[in-house]
Amino acid sequence: MEQTTTMAASLDSAATEQIRAHTRDTQGWMKFVGIVSIISGALYALTIVGIVVAWLPIWLGVLMYQAGSKAADYADRANPADLVEYHSKLKTLFTIMGIIMIIMLALMVVGFIIGIIVAIAGGFAALNY
Repeated sequence: MEQTTTMAASLDSAATEQIRAHTRDTQGWMKFVGIVSIISGALYALTIVGIVVAWLPIWLGVLMYQAGSKAADYADRANPADLVEYHSKLKTLFTIMGIIMIIMLALMVVGFIIGIIVAIAGGFAALNY
């Protein structure tokens, strides 16, 4: 708690007000996107394939909604602990999204390599006829 108090003391009032204005402006959109993500995850869960991955958009949506709530708390009360919690939720959200992107890129590379192998094998099979 002492660290957040020191952080707040080192910021001037103009910067603090600007941060509060930005968090106030983004909190509504964060909550909206979080709710839509939760709903899309619930809809994914209705399908057989989607039930395997439905937890992911639900989890990301919950994190986004929680970050939006903390942004609103900070905008209303200017409590540095709310700002720290807001950024903590965003850090978790972006870490998960980054890991998902790395996995998806790796799967794309594997799929591309498999596609090339299948195309080459198909070409050789066509030469034998």
